[in-house]
Amino acid sequence: MTATWRLAAALAATALLGPAGSLPRASADAPAPAGISRTAADACNSKVVRLQEFAAAPDPAKKQTTDFSESEINSYLALELSSKYHASLKSLELKFEEAKLRGSASIDFDELQMRSKGVLAKLFTRLFSGTHKLNLRGKLRAESGMGNFELEEAQFDDTTLPNFLVEEIITAVGRKQKPPFDPMKPSHLPYGIESVDVRPGHVLVHQQRS
Repeated sequence: MTATWRLAAALAATALLGPAGSLPRASADAPAPAGISRTAADACNSKVVRLQEFAAAPDPAKKQTTDFSESEINSYLALELSSKYHASLKSLELKFEEAKLRGSASIDFDELQMRSKGVLAKLFTRLFSGTHKLNLRGKLRAESGMGNFELEEAQFDDTTLPNFLVEEIITAVGRKQKPPFDPMKPSHLPYGIESVDVRPGHVLVHQQRS
């Protein structure tokens, strides 16, 4: 599961993957939200298996590139991973632009419960309660086998917050996950992923054997 979370972090490029799953597995009685489909989720799952097989097989091939669409990733997150999110995240949607990533999430600060004794944690506890909308835009730094999210701008409900405050929120959400992680800090990418290129509507995941 650790590798899957790191892959999700690499593709989603944000610690927002650490929140609660509000979207159930699609069924005939529970239609999937707009833009989310079982077909797209299954396609993404097949591509994740492709990544795993490349990393595990003693194959002479040295390189492999896998193309994930925006719809596939969002469907996979909603229908496959959301049930494993911490309850602090109520929804998550991603959008890919040229070399940029946008994320929109609803965060429940009552569930987040930032218990740190630091000044910022005490400030969040005093100011924020209930569920709020967080919109992010930034870069996914994924090269040389390492990846992290670099925040450029963010909007909290209808207000602009300083980036350092938003980064603290992202880190807190990531640390709530199992296993915990911090999308703001560089970490090793799973499955021998060397780099990730973000393009409008999709991402290209490049694997390379050492």
